[in-house]
Amino acid sequence: MERNQRIRTPSDTRGAGRELVPARLEVRLLGAVEIILDGRRLRAFDSLRLQRFLALIALRRDPQHRSRLAFELWPDSDERQARTNLRKLLHDFRHSLPDIGEFVEIDNETVRWIPTGPTEVDVLRFRDAMAAGDFELAARLYSGDLLPACYDDWVLDERAKLRAEAYGALVRLTEEAAGRDDHQATIRHAQRIIDLEPTDEAAARIQMEAHLALGDRAAARRCYHRYAEVLERDLAVAPGEAIGAMYQQLRAGAPNRDEVQGKDLPIAESPFVGRNLEWNRLIEAWNTAREGGAHLFLVTGEPGIGKSRLALELGRRVRADGHVVASARAYEAAGRPPWGPVVDLLRSDAIRSHIDTLDTVWRAELARLLPELRDVSQPTGPKQSGDVAQRHRLFDAVSRAIVAGDRPRLLIIDDLQWCDAETIELIGFVVRSGHAAPVLIVGTVRWEEIPQHHPLVGLVDALGHDQAVATVSLDRLDETTTARLAARLRGEDTIDPELAARLWSETEGNPLFVIEALRAGISSDGSQAVLTPTMRAVLRARLGQLTDGARRLAEVAAVIGRPFSVGLLVSATGTDEDELVDHVDELWRRRIIRDQGLTYDFGHDKLRAVALEMVSPARRRQLHRAVAEAIAVERHKDIDAASPQLAAHYDQAGMVEPAIDAYRVAGGRAVAVSALEEAVTMFRRALALLADLPPSPDRDALELDIRIALGSPLVALEGYGSNSAHQLYERALSLCRKLHRPVDPPILRGLGLARLQGCRFDDCDELARALLDDESHDAMAGTEGRYLLGVSAFWRGDLARACHYLDGAIEAYDVSHRHEHLALYAQDPKAVCLVRLAWVELWAGDAGKADETARSALELAVDLNRLMTLWYVITYAAIIAAESEDRARLAELLADADRHWKRHSERYLMVVLEALRGWLDVCEGSTGGIEKIVRSVARSRSEGETLHLTYTLLLLARARGMVGEFREGRAATREGLSWSHKWNQRYLEAELWRVDGELAYRSGETEAAAASLRSAVETASAQGAGWLELRSLHSFASRFPDQALREQLADLIETIPSGHDLPAFRAATGLLSESG
Repeated sequence: MERNQRIRTPSDTRGAGRELVPARLEVRLLGAVEIILDGRRLRAFDSLRLQRFLALIALRRDPQHRSRLAFELWPDSDERQARTNLRKLLHDFRHSLPDIGEFVEIDNETVRWIPTGPTEVDVLRFRDAMAAGDFELAARLYSGDLLPACYDDWVLDERAKLRAEAYGALVRLTEEAAGRDDHQATIRHAQRIIDLEPTDEAAARIQMEAHLALGDRAAARRCYHRYAEVLERDLAVAPGEAIGAMYQQLRAGAPNRDEVQGKDLPIAESPFVGRNLEWNRLIEAWNTAREGGAHLFLVTGEPGIGKSRLALELGRRVRADGHVVASARAYEAAGRPPWGPVVDLLRSDAIRSHIDTLDTVWRAELARLLPELRDVSQPTGPKQSGDVAQRHRLFDAVSRAIVAGDRPRLLIIDDLQWCDAETIELIGFVVRSGHAAPVLIVGTVRWEEIPQHHPLVGLVDALGHDQAVATVSLDRLDETTTARLAARLRGEDTIDPELAARLWSETEGNPLFVIEALRAGISSDGSQAVLTPTMRAVLRARLGQLTDGARRLAEVAAVIGRPFSVGLLVSATGTDEDELVDHVDELWRRRIIRDQGLTYDFGHDKLRAVALEMVSPARRRQLHRAVAEAIAVERHKDIDAASPQLAAHYDQAGMVEPAIDAYRVAGGRAVAVSALEEAVTMFRRALALLADLPPSPDRDALELDIRIALGSPLVALEGYGSNSAHQLYERALSLCRKLHRPVDPPILRGLGLARLQGCRFDDCDELARALLDDESHDAMAGTEGRYLLGVSAFWRGDLARACHYLDGAIEAYDVSHRHEHLALYAQDPKAVCLVRLAWVELWAGDAGKADETARSALELAVDLNRLMTLWYVITYAAIIAAESEDRARLAELLADADRHWKRHSERYLMVVLEALRGWLDVCEGSTGGIEKIVRSVARSRSEGETLHLTYTLLLLARARGMVGEFREGRAATREGLSWSHKWNQRYLEAELWRVDGELAYRSGETEAAAASLRSAVETASAQGAGWLELRSLHSFASRFPDQALREQLADLIETIPSGHDLPAFRAATGLLSESG
């Protein structure tokens, strides 16, 4: 190849024979980096190495020599290695950018960006706008720092220049807007300056002035509060005189609070003192996560011990290093909406910027939590379905938003003990699904407040097995460290030894106690601010220093129980806004509350708790009512979204009927966003409140509606066999009869499945026939009725009847009603009936057809992606694999089960899957599998899974036999046979007799063995169960050689159409070959 000859790329032949429209390339390097070709985002450029190479050549007009590029990109490598690295990078670059020849010229010596090509580079457009004096356009184009994840020297230099230019443009825009009295534009541009430079006093002052010009004193004070807190946090200095004077003018006319007892500490948060061991462990966890491997790190300890402070310090360190940090917290107050901390994380600047880079399908899913993401073309309401598969998709979408991009990221969630179950499950999902992502989730938690069945307990246990969780417990500070903390808080090098001694005596080293004691004015001689050893007394003393108006406002805020706005306080109290703002300002100055942008919140949850304790019960009820009415006014445009808060406040105000209505709406919305535990809680609370209403038909009708709504999420969590589901549908049935109205088909079906789970097959058939009677009005009811009759017949060993009804259900199902059917019954009947029909086909002796039918059912379930359907189909397909002795298929299906719902370790049908896992373990030589089966048997007896007791006992008997525990194995078969006869559950009777005979024979009880094996053959033959008869005849003929048995086996083999490669069939033909 000649020197300087251009290397041809695949795109060089694009125009051969026809004329094509050039591709258009958008290069966005400011803020969230995106490379978009003809409207399609190029995912390959999520790689930082490709991003910085593209930026390097696109921002330079002249051709770049390869040697120079190699040195700039790999300054620490020798020349040869650097050139090798560059060749590989160019190879990847060509394959990542289609039609590359339109945009880049590459030859043996240089690489050149084609500036006249069909491209748009945001940095170049920004420069052009600045040069033309179009500062509005420049401000719009500057959406963030250049390549925020890159720290190469040339990037840092260029980033600083662009940032300075953007700052200058924003200053010009702010000054111009202020000059023409465009106050809204002034506020907007000034906020952009503050986003760039949070300590810019001029921007804070001009923003305050604009708010005042609009008459919004509360917003002006919030500006000052934010500015003061940033200065204290980042620079440990007070605001300057000019802005301080403005603030004092704002406060003019407020009560003189300088005379109240105590003093304001100059520090907005406690300094970081001690904790060296814990800090090192946290840094170690962060470094591990950075290398690729999502982890959960829990910081535990009593209230006020410094859990949040430790997490905050890590966040500060990580953010300073240029990585992504997002934080959220949970709240103890009732009425919290589901997914609360998750929504806060998604709306944080660190995560929100990545959401727009996701594909449309994932943004649409996130819109269920973030309504602002909805396009006008999308439906305005959330999907009304509680299927668990939707929750899985939502988890997937949130996880993608959190782990998007290559930059390591730290997520901090305070007070995990108050998190809703959905947030806890999401944490587990992110850690498991993002196992290779550089993500660390730090959670603060009070273990002493967590009940035994809290979802966090199960999550920690599960992640512990994967070594994906670590915990550090914070103890109280020692006397020396306590004195150091106090000195730092007072802005001094040391403190008086007597004061140090009293602080230690009163606080016992709890950092929050120390802070509050100092703020309450503790002295060495005990003459000031009487301080008891309890935190409550310290905080009561602190709140007692407030003026009456501020204290009353704190009580209202405590009743609200979550971040609150000035507007909400005005509505709830009826106080004049100017007067109320003065009280808010006092609470802020006294560090009772802290600024959170558009809202305020208590500085610590214990401050809220103590403030609430100081409110009398009667006044508390009055305040709850006032707050509920204020929320209803403030949120009137999205009143349904506020329903959890409204329900809690109406409830605590003693307003029963409004509370019931709000709980119903909240439950429905929780179902819509797959927050199933939250939905169950909301509906159950509504039912509990109904007891306070006088008896009436209207009350009963309302209860029926709530119970029907509760059915779907409850069954999704616990299954139809649970006592809760059984009681729910029984009560719904009695209400229908009491109200003299027809029983709704979902109630009949729910009752039928509950009867089925309890092996009450005749009762199930009665309800199924009632569904068939309703078929003329509701075709879906007929389909469900046939399904119930089919599976009921199977459990009783009537294979012909089972096949008839299951085939009929599949034939009757109208796929055009699928969406409605899933909404009412939570499962797809075709997939469910197919997999149950497959088991019938296996028992009948057609193993090949059974495998084909089961695979069709699974394919349909996967396509539907509805987790309850998928759950059911995988479980029964796994049973079919186990009974076919296809261990490879069984292992594959159990792995599928783990992937789909490992986080649901306590859910419906898990007892069967756990028993199958144990059986597979035993087959592979691990005796530990027996313990899994034993646990499954115990759970089948006690947890509403009695329908599967016989099957778990069968697996246990087989496993006992494999390890030589024949007596224990026979005990299991005898229990299984006893249960089968008691409840007429005959589908396993033949196999139980066969296994019992094998165990008796191996333990030397030949007479009992012969009797059991004879019963096995007779039972299987009577049921038409060819597969079970094949097994039974093989066992009988091999243990007790007899020509008649062999002839009977040979005749049976001739009728078996498929499954000839399976172990049972090969063993039978092998026996006949030996005797021949």
